[in-house]
Amino acid sequence: MNEVKFWIAVGLGSGLSPKAPGTTGTLGVVPLLVFMWDASVVAWASGLVILCALSIWCIPEAGRRLGEPDHGQIVIDEWAGMWLAAFGLNTFTNFNMWVGLLIGFIGFRIFDIAKPWAVSWCERKIPGAWGVLMDDIAAGGYVLILALVSDMLSAHSG
Repeated sequence: MNEVKFWIAVGLGSGLSPKAPGTTGTLGVVPLLVFMWDASVVAWASGLVILCALSIWCIPEAGRRLGEPDHGQIVIDEWAGMWLAAFGLNTFTNFNMWVGLLIGFIGFRIFDIAKPWAVSWCERKIPGAWGVLMDDIAAGGYVLILALVSDMLSAHSG
């Protein structure tokens, strides 16, 4: 079971890159997002809950094995954050799938790397696997908020 937890935590291997594992790990979820793009809101929400639950379940084992609780190669949390970003762009904008995924990927990576207030707060203040997960949920949440604002502005101007 520990081997299963490890492979889930490293994004089925997508986070094992020696360079930029967070970026390659985030790319690892894109095929699943392509598959999900036209799914219902319930399916998107269910996927997010499943990714969050998997994160909490497997991050401690991978952290132990890699020698660091938030090791860069642990990317299941990036999968959850990117999922939230893609959901926001899918639901609240009129972008086609490829544009939405590209904007979501770039936006998520910018917020994940730059770590503005909510992202850095989660990383510093929430202990354990929850903190590892929630900083990426916050980064994805920033993209979701921008998608909502974009939707409101386009509705107001049109």
